[in-house]
Amino acid sequence: MDVNKQSQQAGEGSQQIQASTIIINQGISEERVRAIFNEMMPIALERLTKEGIATASARVEKLGNIMLPRVESVEGMLEAFANPTFLRLLRKAQQAAAITEEEADYKLLTELLVCHVEKEADRKNMADISRAIEIVGEIDNSALCGLTIMHAMGVYAPTSGNLDKGLQDLDEMYGKLEYVKLPEGEEWIDHLDVLRTIRISQVGGFKKFEEYCASFFDGYSCVGIKIDSNDYQKAKELLTKIGIDETKMLVKNDLLDGYCRLPISSRDQITKLKVREENLKRTVTEQERKILEDIWRLYEKNDDLQKYVEKKFVNKWDTYEKLRNIHIWWNLISTGFRITGIGKMLAHTNEKRCDSDLPDLV
Repeated sequence: MDVNKQSQQAGEGSQQIQASTIIINQGISEERVRAIFNEMMPIALERLTKEGIATASARVEKLGNIMLPRVESVEGMLEAFANPTFLRLLRKAQQAAAITEEEADYKLLTELLVCHVEKEADRKNMADISRAIEIVGEIDNSALCGLTIMHAMGVYAPTSGNLDKGLQDLDEMYGKLEYVKLPEGEEWIDHLDVLRTIRISQVGGFKKFEEYCASFFDGYSCVGIKIDSNDYQKAKELLTKIGIDETKMLVKNDLLDGYCRLPISSRDQITKLKVREENLKRTVTEQERKILEDIWRLYEKNDDLQKYVEKKFVNKWDTYEKLRNIHIWWNLISTGFRITGIGKMLAHTNEKRCDSDLPDLV
């Protein structure tokens, strides 16, 4: 019996099915991605008047010019243009772009879409990204800068155990994050609250910068261990147990003569400490971490010395221009608030927009 042969043609991104054989045309070309972007523009702008269409279209095209070259450099981004969830966010991004002239906003929208592709499995992140996209065209640039700085102050600590190197790294980072003049007064806080990026506290303001900063960077602003004391000998013995050279793990405390400390900017950095083995560096093991925690607990507890070191640390902080600016600005904020999930997503994406070398914290 003869069997008639049938042939079917399918467009890009579609599937061909014939009898028991399945042929899948995988992937979307860069040309098709640009076509999809253009096809969605009329949908995103459908409620505008004819007088507003030209301006809005030009702005959305600028978004495309920034976003589309980014597509091919992000794994999974091309395929996302076949995903209905992503396309819904793309429409929102086009609508947000239509109401702003700021190139920085187009870059921020692009990075939020990239973040969605990279974090799609997390629904909470998806919800925060969706809302963040909606308000990019509404948020005041100075208020966004303030939100970004406040978020960064709570999450970034230098990896260098050297005080000067660590503060220099922070100063360079905040030089990138402080891309406009920081906001003044209280209106910017109300503005962020309306946009649901923060929640104003009803119980008071923030800690004074001096107190917060010394606490957050407690690896620098510590008393440490007095050299040649009994606790110093105990620390050396603990390091001997795990075969770590004391000269590399007990460093001079630059803020207090005659004392040493672990080479970390904060206690949280203990788990990230690197140990050199031959020509390689590796992260400390669980056993080594416990030993280093034991050494931390040997730090001298002297209130007068602690206050002295904290004061010297803040004075050292203020020798760096960008860091001093943040110090002064922080202490002028009289209203306390917490950053919401939406605000964290927006701030972190903005941080990555300003400095692509920052670690991914989402």
